[in-house]
Amino acid sequence: MHIVIGLGNPGSAHERDRHNIGFQVLDTLAVREGLSWEHKKIFHADSTQFGELMLVKPDTFVNESGITAAALAKQYPDASVTVVYDEINISVGQIKCSIGRGDGGHNGLTSIIAHLGHRDFFRIRVGIRPVHDELLPKIAPPHGFETFVLAPFAPQEEALKEQGIARAIEAIESLEKHSLSELMNTYNS
Repeated sequence: MHIVIGLGNPGSAHERDRHNIGFQVLDTLAVREGLSWEHKKIFHADSTQFGELMLVKPDTFVNESGITAAALAKQYPDASVTVVYDEINISVGQIKCSIGRGDGGHNGLTSIIAHLGHRDFFRIRVGIRPVHDELLPKIAPPHGFETFVLAPFAPQEEALKEQGIARAIEAIESLEKHSLSELMNTYNS
């Protein structure tokens, strides 16, 4: 089994936030495939099955995503784990894949690494960094990217956001067919 955890904050107030791109990816895939989410209290998450993949959206805030990851690892100790999340250092519309890295300053990953006790899981990092010049000052001090990630994408970014979501879904679908190194070669070039 392969578990795919999308990161985001629960509640309709956060649905469109950049920080919720992990949820947006999984929701888009679920809608496209006609999948239904079921709340699993034991995992502190909503989940659905997509072939051999279990898609999971924690019901905790991003900074506590490790609670869900640990509960899943306890129940499925032999499962592979992939985490889909927002990356401020990658442009909107792009994705990168990696394995075994640090948290890169992402509090959701900090929580997952702490709760799992290791960092040897696959990551699909979905870009949220603006490419439009007028948006770049929003990630600078005094508020910096902390405020920026909790805001929705700008209207002029919608097409690029959808492109990033589509690429992330393509990578998720490839998890069953390709090795992780092949995925990194494909999406990191």
